[in-house]
Amino acid sequence: MRPVGSLLSSLLKNLGIEDKIALSSLQREWRGLFKEPLSIHTYPTDIKNGELSVNVDSPAWLAQLKFFKRDMIEKLSAYGIKEIRFKHGTVYHKSGRDSKNKMQNDFGKNSKPITPSDLQWIDETVSAVSDTELKEDIKRAIESTLRSRKNRPL
Repeated sequence: MRPVGSLLSSLLKNLGIEDKIALSSLQREWRGLFKEPLSIHTYPTDIKNGELSVNVDSPAWLAQLKFFKRDMIEKLSAYGIKEIRFKHGTVYHKSGRDSKNKMQNDFGKNSKPITPSDLQWIDETVSAVSDTELKEDIKRAIESTLRSRKNRPL
């Protein structure tokens, strides 16, 4: 019998959402993984087959990042990242204001917090998952779905 964590991992991969879950996790943790100034000039935007696309807010930083690329890949290997592609583009979470605006775009201006009963249900739902990292990713995905559904009319 296979553990639930490995079954969920296979299911997520077969559904084609494994990269999306990893990207979502990376986006939330980006500022913790990479300290300023690197974290305020970069933002992960996509993952495909182990290649992470990272937006960079200026050509100067694009040139500078080639010196950090190997170290970044090593640090991100836990997310399945084998390569990084940098491109000039919009960087989210540059400041508290940008972070707030991004959250409003994601969840709507009137997003309601998740209730304690929601959190209890989420914990019960993922309790069988033994892989801690996968469990946290699934919890965050469920929380995100619950937040976005709270703003939709029934």
